[in-house]
Amino acid sequence: MGLEITLLVLFSAVIHSIWNIQLKKSNDPITYIIAIAIVGWVIFTPYAIYKLFNSTISTETYLFTFSSFLIHFLYFLFLGRAYSKFELSVVYPIARGLSVFLIPVYGILILNEQMTLQAIFGCFLIIFGIIMTGSISIGDLKTKEKRKLFLKSGAFSAILIGIIISLYSLVDKKAASGIDPFLFVWLTDTSAVILGIKFFRNNNFRNHFTKENIKLIIPGVFQFSSYAIVIYAYSSTMLSYAGTFREIGTAFGAIFAKIFLKEVFGRKKTLGILLIVSGAFLISIF
Repeated sequence: MGLEITLLVLFSAVIHSIWNIQLKKSNDPITYIIAIAIVGWVIFTPYAIYKLFNSTISTETYLFTFSSFLIHFLYFLFLGRAYSKFELSVVYPIARGLSVFLIPVYGILILNEQMTLQAIFGCFLIIFGIIMTGSISIGDLKTKEKRKLFLKSGAFSAILIGIIISLYSLVDKKAASGIDPFLFVWLTDTSAVILGIKFFRNNNFRNHFTKENIKLIIPGVFQFSSYAIVIYAYSSTMLSYAGTFREIGTAFGAIFAKIFLKEVFGRKKTLGILLIVSGAFLISIF
């Protein structure tokens, strides 16, 4: 990838990790993720409306955008529920790790992209690194009882989220070159606005806006902007590269979880972070 795209995706990964930490810290992740998406949507509405009426967008691009909009319904619901019930150190690594595996597969088999051997090796380093940063080991899967406990720990929800992430990444790539990235995110995040109507009578949801409205601004902007930056990257480079490189955010997520959530940070997690960074480096230079 070029230096500009590398730096942009790196910045996107940092701010994405920050708003994910805020999501995990909230007392009701389901309503919180919807609330910050709505705040970002409102802030960028003037720009999006201007672009909507001053851009030429093909029917095909609108169809892909609408598909992403539908998939994001599932994303907001599953991510919020998973974070409200399970450890970030289980959900985040599995979800992101599975999506990292599937994204290059989609890129090669569906989009006919070609990756260098070094970049493919980098993808595998990131996958293994993501798994190591979570509380996951082969011992979790050795017996039927352990597999059941593993799934109950949030693994099944994380797998669903990983599939959802990979699917909207594929659809996003197909739409990216035909639409302004901030307009695209505004259209897809309309799903959060509709979900907000559903949660309007929820006390936690309303408290976000009545008691924490100012605190929602930065996470809202970060959620919106981190996504828009990735859409821009998709329009400029291959899905296999940008979609995988952005998962360096898992390393930032693990570090921030240690600092802000006091999660355990041992040798295994440290090695996982080093693998992620090494894999991202290989992708960025090859």
